[in-house]
Amino acid sequence: MKKKFVLLSLLVLLSLALYAQSSSETEENFTYLNVDIIKVYQHKDAYFVLYNKNGNKMGQVALPKEWFQYGSENQSRIRPLPSKLAPYLTVIYKDGAFYKVYLNMPVDRLDPAWAILDNNIDISAKINKETLEMSF
Repeated sequence: MKKKFVLLSLLVLLSLALYAQSSSETEENFTYLNVDIIKVYQHKDAYFVLYNKNGNKMGQVALPKEWFQYGSENQSRIRPLPSKLAPYLTVIYKDGAFYKVYLNMPVDRLDPAWAILDNNIDISAKINKETLEMSF
């Protein structure tokens, strides 16, 4: 019985070694940046985000709604914000290039962090569907 157990253990260890990968093959360099949100305006084409920059300055960025659709290549999401936390934006970079973005917002759309932007306003010039460019 001991021989069978030892033989089986050895076989399992050898089979695991066959499927092992070196760390350099699977290693990806992810970095992220969190930015406080002042307000998010909903528009028919995008979420228009006002955010805090360094010091007392305010930045703005338009996030295409296509990025937030299920099955999109970008895989960005609107995540529910735990109570007592201020809204924030998480920008994720993979190997130094933009990868995806998370809008961490209150679930209640009546919250003061949410607002509606008139759909007649043309914001297409501010929307970049390929990447996200923000200044901090």
